[in-house]
Amino acid sequence: MSIRKLPPLNALRAFEAAARHGNFSRAAAELNVTHAAISHQVKALEEGAGVALFHRTGRAVELTDAGRSLLPLLTSAFDLMAEGWAQTRGEVGGPVTVSVEPSFAARWLVLRLGRFNRAYPDFGLRLMPSGEIVDFDRQDVDLGIRYGHGDWEGVTCERLFEATVYPVCAPDFLKWAASIGRPLNTPDDLRYHTLLHEETVGHWQDWLKAAGVADAPWTARGPLFEEASLALQAAAANQGVALGNDPLAASDLTDGRLVRLFDLETPDDEAYWLVYPERSARKAKVQAFRNWIREEAGLLPAEIESLKGKRPAKAKMKSGSGRQGAKSA
Repeated sequence: MSIRKLPPLNALRAFEAAARHGNFSRAAAELNVTHAAISHQVKALEEGAGVALFHRTGRAVELTDAGRSLLPLLTSAFDLMAEGWAQTRGEVGGPVTVSVEPSFAARWLVLRLGRFNRAYPDFGLRLMPSGEIVDFDRQDVDLGIRYGHGDWEGVTCERLFEATVYPVCAPDFLKWAASIGRPLNTPDDLRYHTLLHEETVGHWQDWLKAAGVADAPWTARGPLFEEASLALQAAAANQGVALGNDPLAASDLTDGRLVRLFDLETPDDEAYWLVYPERSARKAKVQAFRNWIREEAGLLPAEIESLKGKRPAKAKMKSGSGRQGAKSA
């Protein structure tokens, strides 16, 4: 059996923490040592390797090419050691931490957390709602749920939902529109009402063009919300008409707070994706969350494998099966 040739473990830990944080002081705080100790250990590691791992400019540090190559290997190794040690001690390795787009967290994920807790009582779940893309090398996050095209580099991407987009409003708003002589019978009737805009789920001009309303400069009217959940909340409060999709609007449609308008829905060229670094896939808590969310999304294991890294297809506009003002998802 060959003997492993490794540098001192403390030196590897110091480098990995400093590289992950991009800062020697934060690495020192994590490892409960001094800034000087981190600097000394990194310098010793560089001397042993015969190559610089950081560029140093004053107080700032930046990884060299050699440092960038080494970091993910060490992070993966330390994650595996932590997982193995936790299992040896009969622990589950802490909660599974998920960075998730805020609207998806509020309107889909939190409504199902009880089922996760019942299915996996030994695992805790820690949600981090954020619209920012997480850096798995520098943040204590196991998985992410992102909205986009699934083309992020350095992570495995599994498509969860291929959403369609359609207008929604409150039932009382629909009645009020009819009472003032401005009923919402066709997509063109939207010109007489307030449109609620948001920055992620679809765009009114795209939907109206697909619905046959090509010239619609009036779509610029109405408030703009940063989050889809806020636009849907405003719609439920009789403030106007919003664009919704199945994952975000489903609970409001089911409970009658919102109704769908018209019989038209358009495909969204973006989707919701489960993302994670490959090294995390071996963790028991990550496997548990992946299995659970696959089931909740209605995807079978074979379907998950076929969707890895693929963008959703751009289908043609299709007709919905519901009636105006009556359909719920």
